Amino acid sequence: GIKQLMAGGGVALIGITLVPLLSGLFG
Repeated sequence: GIKQLMAGGGVALIGITLVPLLSGLFG
């Protein structure tokens, strides 16, 4: 339901935030 949707959005948001951060560190 809505909680699953919000949880999925949170995971996506964290992923979108961490990927450039990690690529900046290791790139």
